[in-house]
Amino acid sequence: MVKISVFLIFILLPLLGCSQSTSQKALPVQLEPLQKAIDRGETLLGNSEVGEQEGQYPAQAFSICQQALQKAKTYLNGPGRKASESQIDSVVQVLYDQLTRFEASVVSELQELIDLRATKQTRYLYHNLKKLAAEKMLFGQHDATGYGVGWSGDDRRSDVKDVCGDYPALFSWDAYHIFHDNQADLERFIFRIEYTHGLGGVTTLCWHQYDPEGHGFYLEGIDYPVVASLLPGGQYHDFYKQKLRKMARLVKRLRGPKGESIPIIFRPYHEQNGNWFWWGKGQHSEQQYIDLWRFTVHYLCDSLNVHSFIYAFSPDGNQFESKNGYLIDYPGDDVVDVFGLDFYFGRGDDEEIKRFQKRVVWTVELAEARNKLPALTEVGDYYGFSGHEANLKIPNWYTCCFLYPVKYHAVAKRIAYGAVWRNASKTHHFAPYPGHSSVPDFLQFYKDDFTLFLQDLQNLFDNH
Repeated sequence: MVKISVFLIFILLPLLGCSQSTSQKALPVQLEPLQKAIDRGETLLGNSEVGEQEGQYPAQAFSICQQALQKAKTYLNGPGRKASESQIDSVVQVLYDQLTRFEASVVSELQELIDLRATKQTRYLYHNLKKLAAEKMLFGQHDATGYGVGWSGDDRRSDVKDVCGDYPALFSWDAYHIFHDNQADLERFIFRIEYTHGLGGVTTLCWHQYDPEGHGFYLEGIDYPVVASLLPGGQYHDFYKQKLRKMARLVKRLRGPKGESIPIIFRPYHEQNGNWFWWGKGQHSEQQYIDLWRFTVHYLCDSLNVHSFIYAFSPDGNQFESKNGYLIDYPGDDVVDVFGLDFYFGRGDDEEIKRFQKRVVWTVELAEARNKLPALTEVGDYYGFSGHEANLKIPNWYTCCFLYPVKYHAVAKRIAYGAVWRNASKTHHFAPYPGHSSVPDFLQFYKDDFTLFLQDLQNLFDNH
């Protein structure tokens, strides 16, 4: 029996090299993605056990996956050498689909996720996050690597690591990279996800989705009902399905050091109760938002074979005034895994801290009543916000506003993680950088036994 109590088992693992190439012949460049998929498939099967116990795989599923790999290798060394890139890409996608189906066949008693065919690592990640939430809080940041205040272009560097010597435990990224025609940007996006996952980090993905006509994700300049246009029967429904297909192709190719699909906490259509996004308040009926959410989940799970997603709902905490207010637009227990909360401070005084704490408590209580995971999906200091300017200005924000109201409340402390936004510049940052006045306070936050950073996760894994 595999021990499911080990934190993030098969997630917090050191980087390992790929298996040896299946062919010693020099490959045309266009065949390299297929070779990579084959290598990853062989690595996945090499690290999988056949059997009927927890975490094992049925013999038939294993055999079908082996056959798919052999078929891909035959194609690689034969017809593939004369095939077009589009033909090769189709073969690559078929193989990744088969690898995902194999992972979805895992024998497991862990049935907490809304996707009953979730991959092994996805199940274990969710299970262990829920278990750990009782006593600890993971710290996360959006775009924690790749750029920071005063630097860019280093996909292993992080302002947080420069300050405290450690990475965040959770890494937030944005799915919009998938849909922009910049191959170099996409490759960096893929590298950062696979690299930080390989280090042992948890991955979450939001989606600042551009509207079908390309105006952007903010409401400004958009004069048509985008949400309605994406629903079945809407003008851009087929366009939306094409977007989801593109996303599905990419996430099934995101793989870890043992060939596994990378589990992703997927957070679409966040802060829908605010009025700044085209999917926000006043731009749709409640039922239209619910219908869009439900269609998205079911299309990804049931039609596109995506089984590495954990689905997070995350309204803005400053836009509701009661516990039931959180549930406006809530799409249903069968399509939500995480009860998220986005909350930004504007003053940092006692009244606002109490307001924040109350909303964290509501989120935890609502989540636990439905056996879901509660999380602070975005939190930060927006004091003095003007346009795109957002500085970390509230004195001792990390301890007084963020840490203490959560740690020292019997209910609020059960939040699983808290993630701050990105560090773009000296006028737009949510974590300290070397030399910033908040460094001493952040180091106190870092050293507190309640907060978990990347090395803490590795130590937890090593202690079992």
